[in-house]
Amino acid sequence: MERYAGALEEVADGARQQERHYQLLSALQSLVKELPSSFQQRLSYTTLSDLALALLDGTVFEIVQGLLEIQHLTEKSLYNQRLRLQNEHRGAQGQRDEVPPPRGRRLPAALGICAARLLPWECSEKTETAPF
Repeated sequence: MERYAGALEEVADGARQQERHYQLLSALQSLVKELPSSFQQRLSYTTLSDLALALLDGTVFEIVQGLLEIQHLTEKSLYNQRLRLQNEHRGAQGQRDEVPPPRGRRLPAALGICAARLLPWECSEKTETAPF
């Protein structure tokens, strides 16, 4: 009897998955209808069906979630690095006794920040003009 109940659950799961596949396929077909005809011709029924099946598998969503987490961690790290460099810049700027350089695209190496970490050109002891 347990075997029979398990088989019924599998059939019900298969039916739900088939229904979900048709829903996704229908949604994809309606999205394709909004595309120019040259693109519509390239997206066959088989391609859309395969895409719907791929969406049924949770792997795609897991990959996207993982990429989102990586993006958030990277953005947080870059933001913290920016804050740290700004604080270093402010600290080094407050220690200088010289007149600040004119505004523009000049990088004084005396700021205590190595521009090589942020910019593709190298620091030197004198003020360089950035190649923007």
